[in-house]
Amino acid sequence: MVTQRASRSLTLLYLFLSLFFSFTIATSAQAGTIWLNNGDRISGTIQSLDGGKLLVKTEYGGNIRIDVNHVKTLESDSELVVKNGEFNNDYRAKLVAAGDGEVTLHGVERANGQATQVNTAVPVTSLTRVVRPTPFLNEATFKGRFDLAATRKSASTKTQDYTLNTFNELRHGMWRHQLAADYTRNKEDSTDSTYNYGAGYTLDYFLSEKAFWQGRASYRRDFVEELNRQVTYGTGPGYQFWDNELGAFSLAALVSRVHYGYTDGSSENAYAASLRWDYVRYFYGKEFELYTRGEVLRPLDGDTKFAINGEVGARYNVNSWMSLYLKYARNQVSGGRQGSINESVYSTGIGVRW
Repeated sequence: MVTQRASRSLTLLYLFLSLFFSFTIATSAQAGTIWLNNGDRISGTIQSLDGGKLLVKTEYGGNIRIDVNHVKTLESDSELVVKNGEFNNDYRAKLVAAGDGEVTLHGVERANGQATQVNTAVPVTSLTRVVRPTPFLNEATFKGRFDLAATRKSASTKTQDYTLNTFNELRHGMWRHQLAADYTRNKEDSTDSTYNYGAGYTLDYFLSEKAFWQGRASYRRDFVEELNRQVTYGTGPGYQFWDNELGAFSLAALVSRVHYGYTDGSSENAYAASLRWDYVRYFYGKEFELYTRGEVLRPLDGDTKFAINGEVGARYNVNSWMSLYLKYARNQVSGGRQGSINESVYSTGIGVRW
């Protein structure tokens, strides 16, 4: 009996180890490879190619940026979306190693609404853009960032400035959740010149690969201005123009309900039409980033005439998790019953992403 149990245990252990090593070998085999002109070879996942910079994600060194002029040939672990500048065509193809300075595109060429099977070699330097395809239905993904800018000066007066921002996104299947929050305080001695915070939640349901329906709610509290409370919630259609390794751009048109509260206890409510935007673009293998997001809102009744809340900025990504940023944020409400807001905040600091 003991011998049978031991034999059975050894058999199960053998099967487990066989499956483990088979999975390990299969996983390793899926990695792409880049051969350089100097004879070096890099293994990793090809993330993107843009502006002459090839971005490769490796297990041993994180993200590595390679000048495409130093690439001898390369191969990918899966199909990629490829733009070829020489022929101005769009491909959905695997990259297969070829001769010196060339790569073979094995897959489908898409042109004028037609798809044609191809297996052709092109110069590596003719590839102007490469991104990983974004599947319509994918596994749950989570990403976010936290930005901090803080200064403190002691002279004839003591000045303290703090700006904190966080943005998080969870996507699973056809649902996308976004949660953002910010805090700003500028203080001179015991007097606050700016002191507010806000938070917003956005829920998108994708009706197709591009079109989605959005629900949105936000809250902002101000301790300096007479207009000290803003609450907005709305819903409406949106369109995702693109979303890949090089950036994303979407627009949403919402029918909203807004509530403004004032320091004297009075309030104002109105229906409104609003346009929301979200744009980000990466350059040189995600080393640099330009972005802007926000909302323009026009109340349909009441005293308030116009409102805008948005930001525009640039980032230098030091590595895969840390960045330096420069940002301009705008919060404006014009024509309020008891007062308006016309606030601009410039900040520069350190960002952390996950």
